[in-house]
Amino acid sequence: MLRLRLRTQLLIATLVIICGLLGALLLVVRHTVRSEIADGARQSTDASLHAFENVQHERDLQLSRTAAMLAELPTLKAVMATQHAATIQDASEPFWKLAGSQLFVLSSSEGEVFGFHVSEPGWQSGVAEADIKKSIEQDDDAAWWYGNGRLYRVFLRPILAGNDGNQRQLGIIAVGYQIDAKVAEELAQASGSQIALAVDDKIIASTLSPQKQQELQTDVRPGLDAISGSREVMLGGDPYQAAAILIYQGPPASVRCYVLMSLQPVNAFLDRLNRTILILGLSSMVLAALLLTFVSRTITHPLDELVAGVRALAQGDYAYSINPRGTSEVAELGETFSKMRAELLISEQRRFATERIAAFGRAASSISHDLRHYLAAVVANAEFLYEAEKLKLNRDEIYGEIKTASEQMTDLLDSLRELSREDGALALRPAAIDQTIRHAVDAVRARAEMRNRTISLRMSGEAMGMFDPQKIERVFINLVLNACEASEQTQSEIAIDIESLPESFEIRVIDHGPGVPAPIRNTLFDPFVSFGKSNGTGLGLAIVNKVIGDHGGCVVVEDTSQAGTTFLVKLPRAAHLLTAVMQPVNS
Repeated sequence: MLRLRLRTQLLIATLVIICGLLGALLLVVRHTVRSEIADGARQSTDASLHAFENVQHERDLQLSRTAAMLAELPTLKAVMATQHAATIQDASEPFWKLAGSQLFVLSSSEGEVFGFHVSEPGWQSGVAEADIKKSIEQDDDAAWWYGNGRLYRVFLRPILAGNDGNQRQLGIIAVGYQIDAKVAEELAQASGSQIALAVDDKIIASTLSPQKQQELQTDVRPGLDAISGSREVMLGGDPYQAAAILIYQGPPASVRCYVLMSLQPVNAFLDRLNRTILILGLSSMVLAALLLTFVSRTITHPLDELVAGVRALAQGDYAYSINPRGTSEVAELGETFSKMRAELLISEQRRFATERIAAFGRAASSISHDLRHYLAAVVANAEFLYEAEKLKLNRDEIYGEIKTASEQMTDLLDSLRELSREDGALALRPAAIDQTIRHAVDAVRARAEMRNRTISLRMSGEAMGMFDPQKIERVFINLVLNACEASEQTQSEIAIDIESLPESFEIRVIDHGPGVPAPIRNTLFDPFVSFGKSNGTGLGLAIVNKVIGDHGGCVVVEDTSQAGTTFLVKLPRAAHLLTAVMQPVNS
């Protein structure tokens, strides 16, 4: 699990809080601005609709007045009084030009067309006659005429002759204009938006590009027709606020106008707003991080000093000085730590003194016990040697016992002297590691109780190295002897595996004994540590550890269990000595 410093935790926590609050605030601002802009867009669309309705109303009112004015002209009444179609058709052209309309129709009271003029070819008088008859039947003074893909807004007025008491109707005048792209452009300029005019399901005029008009025709228009009010739509990848208004509900057809206000300026403003919010947010974060770093450093610096003091204390440095600063709580904590450190130093000194005395006592007891045992054997055998003739004893055997006890005392004293040296005195020379270990194995087998033990030796790689053969031989005498004693009950084979590496030797001594007992696993290489041996001094593995360490290597228990134990010795091929003293080799 990742453990962060208090300063980092404080910085991260504060930045997260600031990020959350600042982000929420900026999002609220952005949402509010966007909502206001959306409301403004909808209001602008509604205003465009109202502007369109006003322009349309003014246009209709103007054309209606034109129709009424023409219907009162005496010259027109005189022409209509003829009721002759050819005469009326020829005489009607000046009146059409006077009206300034795109459609001009003169008909009888029953709807028979006498005069017909249209600015755009394609509209037939027969279609106009059918439409004017329908308008006469419905008594319309304004109508929408649609045919041959063209839509006209038409105003009708009766042409009357005579005074109020004796009036008769000479015919009907119809004046209109075509709903086309020009009309859409005029309406768009008046409303400040894009305009599309549709008859039933077909758009007949618009200010949009052909691609956008097609999208409006096929994809967008059905949705606009189904709702009231405005909504945001996409045409040709550009956003629009769009609304639809029903101008006329048929027959002959339903006429709708679509008002579309471009949202590109609005979106551009929102993009600028988003960038501004992002820059403000990042700038605030950087500034907050700098300020919080300074503040957190000020707050946590005394705690850092305390942590450094605790680490130094854990490493045994009782002289590390701290200067408690900051708040009263931190200063009090620092003073308390200083007092605790002083008390721990006194306690540690007392413990060291007690352990030193205890160690001296254990060493003296162990050495005294071993020396007493050997001296007792020497004294007893000396007495036997003195009385040998009287008791008819074998002097050679008694002498051998005395010699063995003396050698054991000498070995004990040599071991103590070896352990007492801080710097190992090594006589380094080229030697073969396998031959040195074979000498150690032969020395173990020379003991009477070990003559029948099976000890195998396997060597792989180059055997030559630079080490002290005599001391390395003693190391492996101790290891092999321990292995034999550990597996004494099973009489199993002791295996020695030597692996030669480019820089070192790895030697494993393997037995099949009961394993290293748990109580001594952590102190196995300490002096005077022994377990389960009646005559063990506890110095063998301590000497092994010191000699191998003097050579720059190490010895460890690689594996131990009830199935046996493996000791691993790592010995450099050429000892890298830092403190060892090389002795000259006698020729």
